[in-house]
Amino acid sequence: MNLQLTIGQLCKIFELEDSTQDHALVVNEVVYDTRTLVHGSGKMFFALEGKYRNGASFIEEAYRKGVRVFVVQKKPNKAYLDAVYLQVSDPLDGLMKLAKWHRAHFEIPIIAIIGTHGKTTIKEWLGYLLKRKYRLVKSPKSYNSKLGVALSILELHSSADIGVFELSISLPHEGKVFNEMLAPTHVVVGHIGDKHNGNFSEKNGKKIEYFNFIKGCKSVFQLESKLDDFLSGNKGVIKLSSSAFQSSLAKLGFLDQLKEENAIMALGVASYFEVKIPEHIQFSDIAMRLETFDGIHNSLVINDTYSLDKESLEAALQYQSTLAKSKKRVLLLPKEVTIPIQEIDALIERYAPLKCHFSDELTLEESSLNNAVVLVKGNAGSSMNNVAHLLKLKQHRTQINVNLSTLRKNIHTLKDLLPAQTKSLVMVKANAYGTGMKRTAIFIEELGIDYLGVAYTDEGVQLRNYGVKCPILVMSPGPDDFHDCIEYDLEPAIFSLTLLDDLVRTLILKKRMAFPIHLKIDSGMNRLGIEPSEIPSFIDILHSQPELHLKGVYSHFAESDNQLDPSFTKHQLDVFLGVCEMLSKHVSYPYIKHMANSAAIINQPKAALDMVRMGLIVYGVADHLSAKKALEPVIEWRSEITQIKYLSKGDTVGYNRAFLAKKETTIAIVPVGYADGFRRSLGKGKGTVFIGGKSCKTVGNVCMDMVMVDVTGLKLQEGDTVEIIGENQSILDFAAQLNTIPYEVLTALSLRVHRNYIVT
Repeated sequence: MNLQLTIGQLCKIFELEDSTQDHALVVNEVVYDTRTLVHGSGKMFFALEGKYRNGASFIEEAYRKGVRVFVVQKKPNKAYLDAVYLQVSDPLDGLMKLAKWHRAHFEIPIIAIIGTHGKTTIKEWLGYLLKRKYRLVKSPKSYNSKLGVALSILELHSSADIGVFELSISLPHEGKVFNEMLAPTHVVVGHIGDKHNGNFSEKNGKKIEYFNFIKGCKSVFQLESKLDDFLSGNKGVIKLSSSAFQSSLAKLGFLDQLKEENAIMALGVASYFEVKIPEHIQFSDIAMRLETFDGIHNSLVINDTYSLDKESLEAALQYQSTLAKSKKRVLLLPKEVTIPIQEIDALIERYAPLKCHFSDELTLEESSLNNAVVLVKGNAGSSMNNVAHLLKLKQHRTQINVNLSTLRKNIHTLKDLLPAQTKSLVMVKANAYGTGMKRTAIFIEELGIDYLGVAYTDEGVQLRNYGVKCPILVMSPGPDDFHDCIEYDLEPAIFSLTLLDDLVRTLILKKRMAFPIHLKIDSGMNRLGIEPSEIPSFIDILHSQPELHLKGVYSHFAESDNQLDPSFTKHQLDVFLGVCEMLSKHVSYPYIKHMANSAAIINQPKAALDMVRMGLIVYGVADHLSAKKALEPVIEWRSEITQIKYLSKGDTVGYNRAFLAKKETTIAIVPVGYADGFRRSLGKGKGTVFIGGKSCKTVGNVCMDMVMVDVTGLKLQEGDTVEIIGENQSILDFAAQLNTIPYEVLTALSLRVHRNYIVT
């Protein structure tokens, strides 16, 4: 981004009176997130008003980092004399006006990709083909919102031949808004499902918005098998079919229909722009971009070796900067790069301090890697993927994949169900339900969540040591924990008057006043909690002890997942609200009322109150039908085949010879056992894994470190992937085999099982 705009030009774009402030200031770049901001000089900060964050609260931080031009809805109370504040009705609308103005300066093909599924895949695969002939500007990752599209447009530059952008039309009136901002010349219509239908009052509301977006473009690309009446301009619809690309599709070998359809779209549009399809074509799986894992010498490795262009490099550097915080950052690039070296130098300077190394081999010394966040970039099939895996800390071959992008999507989906003023707490107890507390909790905090919740104080201390700064609720503190609660700014739950007395004694000793607490009410679960009859005594203590501040009051539903008979749940809510009413008569200041857990968010919308507590549901685990459709699983548990053995009739397998082959049988040995969380009760055919999409039952007893499964009749080899939890077998299915619940499955996952984090 190199805008080179003066304050006078910006005033014209935003339709403001010409500012009398410093006209010598020149803006080169737009920023909206201070977390990725290193040097603010020459940058303009948009204080965006979001559902979950208020951009105005970050103006001070942006100023400290060197920003001197701000686009704001309201001028801050603390305004600096050397800063320019451009006041608009809505900073996002201002950003879109800027993008529209910038777009109007380019007479090049602008390809827009719309639909409900597969947009990012089509964009990345199409970009892979087009860049063989053209210089592209391409929206990074899944930048498909109004904000993302506006930022992507601002990356257009004078050397670009084609722009490729994806966008998500999910609300009324967005078609026209996107059309005016982007002015597409060509539109690719991907798969259209039912997603977002509920946002439109009219039956064909979403389709109408697609029509509004397509108006004025030259060509519309669509699959012939799913042809709709998307006619536009002189050329109208360009029909694409598999028949024109049989050879390429055969080499790609996709079994998934949606992937094949996405490939046809990419191949068809590239052919339209006269790009020669490579003989040895390869489309990588987009889901594996920005894979993160623990590296050697206490490093953290980001493996982004799918593509290497300026846009994807900058997106990865932004992610690295967010992840690293104060840690040192290292960038590894191949010797031969197609990005002009001056552009790479500019990016390195923008994200300084950053050490960059060009090499096709791993030649770094230990001191360079120690405690660093290392970004490895390269094209698909390049040697850089091997470099990334050489950096990988040698771990258990069984691993858990945690898709952080899906976690983010689930949290936002749940927040969309809540009233605008309702806060959200996400539980990260028990190692964040087996996903790994450090990476998961930090990622959740970056989303702008209001609270994190833990069971025990030491978990809260861990979070603070990881650098987490948001409020943390400790639900089961003990008397000996209060020193740490005070030291690490943790908010303890108080569930008995005895515990309250212990806290007061500690606060007096520490000379702390107005320390925040959350009072837990037993509304009928008969677990931890103060009885409603004890509230008068609590009020007396609260009034007599200035050391205490009532930050929140909460209770816990016993069966909010019971949809057939919600009477007890409603009784609990009535009890809780009665207690809150009693407290409010004696507490003059506001406090947070929270009762809704995961199931109640879906089943009991009236229980949202001031805050909800999201637990396992954010990881995509839910029994409720509508939740199952709206949420996606965050966790995959995978292993691989270590060895294949061929048994004759009469052969036995494993400890106690628990399996006897009644015929010729083929078994695979998989390195996962009861020490990893694959319980011994799953032996002797009771447990199932999937290999190559086929169900394979256990054979004999489950061992501590391995299990044997029947693969008779399957064409497999050592190293093939074994799915324990994933696409074919959900965590609910796996828990059912164990006759337990998903909570127990996840919290039983051993720490020795490697966690692999993915951001797409």
